[in-house]
Amino acid sequence: MIVTDKLIVCVAPCGSFLGKEANPNIPTSPEEIAEEVYRAWNEGASLAHIHARNNEGMATTDPEVFREITHLIKEKGCDIVLEFSTSPGREEGASVEDGFRVLEASPELVSFNVGVAVFMRAGSEQIRPWTRSFTERMIKALLERDIKPEFELHGGLGSLAVEVKYLIENYPIAKPYWIDFPLGMQRTAQNATPYTPRTLMHLVDQLPPDSMFMTLAVGADETPAVVQSILLGGHARVGFEDNIYYSRGVLAKSNAEYVTRIARIGMDLGRTIATPAEARDLLGLSELQGKKSTTRKRND
Repeated sequence: MIVTDKLIVCVAPCGSFLGKEANPNIPTSPEEIAEEVYRAWNEGASLAHIHARNNEGMATTDPEVFREITHLIKEKGCDIVLEFSTSPGREEGASVEDGFRVLEASPELVSFNVGVAVFMRAGSEQIRPWTRSFTERMIKALLERDIKPEFELHGGLGSLAVEVKYLIENYPIAKPYWIDFPLGMQRTAQNATPYTPRTLMHLVDQLPPDSMFMTLAVGADETPAVVQSILLGGHARVGFEDNIYYSRGVLAKSNAEYVTRIARIGMDLGRTIATPAEARDLLGLSELQGKKSTTRKRND
């Protein structure tokens, strides 16, 4: 595992499911998402994990919407690293195959789940067949386009010890390997990995050499899990996708609130908040080309 004093803070401004009915401050339009990313960047976020929504506020994999979000973010002079989710949208007929559409928007990073997942929503089961054959096709597509993968491990140890190991042994994936531990989703996903301090420590112990990891956890588990991630030398993801409350019973006002808190904690624990340029260097990404960024408020 690669350990650095630099801390990458990732903001996940919205996910695929919850909308303004859960928290009116969740962004859904491209303009709202771009503004939330910009505000989080000003507070220390160097990476943004993006889901797109259509005009009805439903999750979509339409590359045009991702392009619009990208344009609006860059138009603000924001140089944050952009990572797009390949999770299927919620439009009629959506499937995991739709994740390939996202690549057309030319992201720097994409996240995809390694292993079959079953999500449970409103009494229904949504099976996501992220099988080995799917992940192999996704890796090939990413290699062809020079897009870096983030391995999202909803299956926990099995996904890490078996599937990620298989992919890095059989495909020329550039180092460092970027691995995300989603924890605490057992209320909404079958076979999800609950968060406990011992669980996260065990997962970190199984990381392959030349890898970096980030942790997210949903709801009340978010802050304890990401703080432990920081202590273990990993990185932190926060935002409305994972948690709509800033504290018990208090709805968060913005994604920037989460970023401000975790950046402060990270610095208190001796980490330095990575700039987007430093995050790109750590992740082995190319330097940002084109329009120069403005100076963000936090420049630690």
